[in-house]
Amino acid sequence: MKILHTADIHLGAKNIKLSQDKQTQLREEQNRLISSLFEDAYQKDYDVVLICGDLFHSKNVPARILANFYKAVEHFSRPVIYIKGNHDEKFDLTSIPKNFVILDDNKQSFEYNNTVFWGEISAQELANNIDKTKSNILMLHGDIKNKNDRDFVDLQQYLSLPLNYVALGHIHSNEIFKINNIDIAYSGSLFSNGFDETGRKGYIEVLLDENGTYEHFVEFCSYSYMIVTCDITGKSSYKDILSLAKEQLKSCKPKDLVRLILTGYYSEDCEKYLSMLESDLSNYFYFEIIDKSKLMIDFDKIKSEELSFKAEFLLLVENGEDDEDVKNKICQIGIEALRGDDLSL
Repeated sequence: MKILHTADIHLGAKNIKLSQDKQTQLREEQNRLISSLFEDAYQKDYDVVLICGDLFHSKNVPARILANFYKAVEHFSRPVIYIKGNHDEKFDLTSIPKNFVILDDNKQSFEYNNTVFWGEISAQELANNIDKTKSNILMLHGDIKNKNDRDFVDLQQYLSLPLNYVALGHIHSNEIFKINNIDIAYSGSLFSNGFDETGRKGYIEVLLDENGTYEHFVEFCSYSYMIVTCDITGKSSYKDILSLAKEQLKSCKPKDLVRLILTGYYSEDCEKYLSMLESDLSNYFYFEIIDKSKLMIDFDKIKSEELSFKAEFLLLVENGEDDEDVKNKICQIGIEALRGDDLSL
């Protein structure tokens, strides 16, 4: 059996940092990706698609997005098996396609091609009903590591059962591992919706046969949120900073949403020209610069100045009782304030 495992699609999610026009473009791209996902699944002859929760972002999903999703599911024609996630709790699923299978308290399992898919079921119930002569796949949505998460799932209670694969949702990063000889995986989110979800996104392909279970991550999404850090220490001109930034941004694609963070120290005679830098680098779907770089201050030179308020300030701080790290921070911020620069707080 060939399975496509995905989760955390969050249909209808918005990024308020983007302009209305950009939000519309991104929503259209996500619609295209949903259609493409099920078209690819059909063309590549997947037997089933698993959606492990958080299909929707809230109960208010635009009708056009929902209609596009249902149309894509119908086109696939084979079973699309779904469990609810924490974001789906208030969403009312009505008029669903015939091949859209919901596993919940009312329907705890679904069998297809000698493989049983299990959803909302306790470990004890599963132990009482599982058939060892068939392949068994458990679908869960929650955090299996953090007990403080209100959506914590105690996976340990299921690990003594004859399961072939545990398909997980809720954590938005991809992870594949094995416990007690059971293959387990978070597919990660199908596509990102913010800078808290950086990197490439996709789904997991799972192959079940008589020799075992095999899975691998398939990159799918056409865009990513990317955070790139650029240390400008030692760069003496705008040209140098621009050249370094371009080098650091090489892994970013034109469709990506990119945040460039400037760090390090710059000299007094180095002009960063942030507006120009943003203009020269803005060949991405979205681009922003966050400047965390600090002015490199020559404290010894300031101390040697005569009749200098800055020199008096530094001497006053040095004679204080704070530790050296605190003194250095006070000196840095104080001189920046006296110069009229942005404070590195």
